[in-house]
Amino acid sequence: AIFLPTYITVGASGGIFGLIGACLSDIIMNWKLLFCDFVTENGKKHKHILVIVFLLFDIALNSVIGLTPYVDNFTHLGGMMFG
Repeated sequence: AIFLPTYITVGASGGIFGLIGACLSDIIMNWKLLFCDFVTENGKKHKHILVIVFLLFDIALNSVIGLTPYVDNFTHLGGMMFG
């Protein structure tokens, strides 16, 4: 935790951010496949964009929550980078 550097923090948030990072990297690597007309129904691409918006909102919200004591934002960042 940033505000309490002498304490050890534990939790599943690093792993969850790793899964979010893996989802984002999968979306980025398969961008053309996800947004092609063959995959989308009747040209509706808003469902795919909605997933990206929710993932980015989750990242932003958890990063803000990470500013509270006993929550380690560096674990979140590391989990997302290695995901």
